[in-house]
Formats: sequence, C-alpha cells, structure tokens
Amino acid sequence: MTGLAGQVIQVEATVREDKEQCVIIGLPDASIKESKERILNCLHALDQDIDMKKITIHLSPADVRKQGTSYDAAMLLAVLQAMAKQPVKIPEKTCFIAALTLSGQLTTFHSMIPTIHQAILLGFKRIYIPPIEISLFAQAADVELIRMPDMPSLLSHLQGKTSLFENELTLIPTEPILEETEKIPHVCFSVIRGHAEAKRALLLAAAGGHHVLMSGPPGCGKSLLANAFHTILPDLTHDEMLEVYSIYQLAKQARSLSERPPFRSPHHSSSEGAIVGGGRYPKPGEMSLAHRGVLFLDELGHFPRRVVDTLRQPLESGFAVVNRVEGSDRFPATINLIAATNPCPCGYYGSHEKYCVCGDKVRLKYMNKITGPIIDRVDFVLAMKNQSVLEQKTADTSEELRQTVTRARDRQRLRYGGNYTNAIAPVKLFEEKVEFSKNQLERIETVSNQEKLSSRSTLKILRLARTIADVLGDETVSDAAVEEALRWKISASQAHSALMR
Repeated sequence: MTGLAGQVIQVEATVREDKEQCVIIGLPDASIKESKERILNCLHALDQDIDMKKITIHLSPADVRKQGTSYDAAMLLAVLQAMAKQPVKIPEKTCFIAALTLSGQLTTFHSMIPTIHQAILLGFKRIYIPPIEISLFAQAADVELIRMPDMPSLLSHLQGKTSLFENELTLIPTEPILEETEKIPHVCFSVIRGHAEAKRALLLAAAGGHHVLMSGPPGCGKSLLANAFHTILPDLTHDEMLEVYSIYQLAKQARSLSERPPFRSPHHSSSEGAIVGGGRYPKPGEMSLAHRGVLFLDELGHFPRRVVDTLRQPLESGFAVVNRVEGSDRFPATINLIAATNPCPCGYYGSHEKYCVCGDKVRLKYMNKITGPIIDRVDFVLAMKNQSVLEQKTADTSEELRQTVTRARDRQRLRYGGNYTNAIAPVKLFEEKVEFSKNQLERIETVSNQEKLSSRSTLKILRLARTIADVLGDETVSDAAVEEALRWKISASQAHSALMR
C-alpha cells in the first residue's frame, strides 16, 4: 500500500537449471527478502524437487518499494506455477493475501484487515485469505472471500476440487482487536454551565466539519467543552470504521473496532512528524489518527510555530501528505480541529480575575505562533470567560445534539453524493449543489469588503451558512442563516485582532 491507498502488485516467477538459489527482485524490503527461506522450506514440505534450480521471483511494478509478509502465498504460488507441467488457470480479478509458515500453512500478518479492505476497493472479485473471521466484510456482497488453511488446499480449490469446505475450517484469530490504551472521560453537554455561544459554535462545527479555536484564561472551560464535543459527533458508518481501523493498523496503534469517532489530544511538545506523519517509510501522524473524529490541540500557543503551520494544507484538503526521499505518501485527515489557548503565557491577559504579568513582546511572540493563514482556516474563534456556578445548565443532552448533527450530516451526504461535509466539499461541487440568492451574495460581498476578509473567509461564510440551514433542516439557505454566518466570521476576525493587540 502507498499511504492508505492499495496498489496492485503482480507476482511472477521463473525456475531454471542452475545452482540452487532463490532471488526476489522488485524493490523488496528486508521482511520480503526473508520470504525466500519460507518459500524454500514450503517447497521442501510440498515434496517439490528444487535441486539445481534457480528461482527468480519478480514483484511488479519494479519501481515501487514493497514491504511486509503479505506476498508470501502469492510468491509461493507463482513458483509452483512455474514448476508445474500444467499450470493452474487463475481467474481474472483474483488475488492472494496471506503469510506462510515453514510448513506451507496460510497465516495472518500485521495490517491484514486494511490489506483485504483495499483489495476489495481495487475491484478484486475473488480473494484467497487465511481462515480468519470475515464478518467485517459481510457488506461486500459481490466479493468472494475464500478461506484456505494451507497451500495444498488452495491449489485444490484452484483446480476445482471442493472436498474441503469453508465451514469445516478451524478459524484462527486475526490480529488482536485491542481496546484503546487511554480512555478519555468525555462529558455530557447537559452538565456544563453557561457558555451558550460556545455550545452553539460546537454544534455547528460538528454538523458541518468546521474548526474551532477557543481562547481564555485557565479553568474557564476550554478543555471541558472540547471533551464534550466528541459526544455529539455521529457514529461512524461501517466503511468509515474500517477506514479508521486501517489507519491505526498502519501506524501500529491500538484501537478497537469502535463505531465512535477517534479523539486525539497530542501533547504540545509533539514534533511535526508526530502531528502530520513521518518516518523513513511514512506512517500516519496524529492528524490521520484523528480521521473522522477530533484533533484537540490544547495549549496551542505552546506548540512550535512550524508544527502549527503544518496544519494549513490538511485542514483544507482533508489529507496529510508526507514527503521523504524513499517516497511520498498521502494519508486521510478529515478532522474537526478543536484548539485551545491562553491569551498569553501567564494566561490572564484581558482577564478581570487576575493581573497579567506578561510584557507585550512576550505576549505577541506567544500569539504569533497562531498565524493569519491558520486563523483564516478556522471558522469559530471564541473568546472564553469564567462562568458562574449560578449559570444555567444546557437543557439538551449530548445524545439529543448528536441526533441533530447526524441528521445534518445525512443531508450533506445526500446533497454531495459522497462522504463530504460542508467544510471540505470541493468548491466546484459546493457551487453546483448550494444556491444563494443575489441579495445574499451581495450582502456577503459587502461585509467581506468592509471587514477586509479574504476570498477563503468569504467562501467559509457560504459553507457555514449552509451548515446552519442543515441544522435547522431547511432545504434552502435563509437570510437568517447568512446573517448568523456573517456574525460568526466577523466575531472570529475581531477576536483574533484583539489577541494580537
């Protein structure tokens, strides 16, 4: 696989009279080079005569680096085909995904579930795999997943012999499905006092996939609201659940097959590679681990500026691109960014409770890490204040808000014909599917000129107005929705300006 995207690898082999040897070519990594010993042992176990035989196995395309043990069964089958007097005819759109034991048993390997999932997406109609539980792929009705215990059984099946049926197999466990190593205690919205404006912003952000920055003194409720935000996101669909699980498998991170979206909260000491992804052979970072869920960056002002700036491209495209000498990979990163920061290092600039001890230079250096391009990509900038214990609690529970968000997301899927939210729908598609009246467009343009908003910010107003209409269940965007979207964007611009004074 390249990133999370699967790629078809064709395996071919030749066998000729020469000094006994097995060579694998086509940019294999160390784990594949070790496969030759497994293949030779399997050939001996299958009573194949390989004395004075040179075996050459080619993995095509030759200019793409391959890694892992998933090619074992395909390579052994290619060798057996090359040695057979009458090779077995393999149907088109057939692939073989399995590692091997030394005796020729088909067995599992790391990231097997993502590999099978990508093979299905690539259009294979018949997939040979080890005898594992396949209920995860029950929705792939037009794909035949054939579970075989060993190579003799696989060859027999290819020859049309059906003496061994799948229901006779003793299933072996796949990779252990682990629970998350860290349980985040999420909070119901109904127990949070006050913050009516922030709760409205978070509801809209969840419904349309928008991003939020909260600024305020320590203890005002930023982290509490961020943890509550996760509870109003809708459950993942089956395909989304497999997609998220696949990312965690690639990153070698523990995650259960859960319908709940992921919640990631990396420490502010995290490096650029940890956030976006990296490594010699690129692996997903925190942005991709938060795919279809929440990336919560607490204490944003303490993150290095270079790390904050790496958020720019993924926030708009929904993908994190990792470039290395060995290759370039693209990982999904469709997230809700929830960021929180204090207005200054001491945390009390503009507060009425305590006096700020930070100088202007120190405070501006602290806030300059949150650059204009990042703010331009954020839909809500909220100036938070401490709330009194006498403030009323929210009447709506997280479950009720989640139902509202789910209905809004369903409208967006139906509108765009794909798994898009208003925030990341391609511009051309958004313009085709969403209509605004001439008066509404003139109103938005006038305000944008007055507030000196960028073209990106103007488009975000249109996207946010559509989200507001979706939350209300309206088919068309009303003037009231446009006015609310304008208020949010103007307040975001003013809040950022106040922080930078």
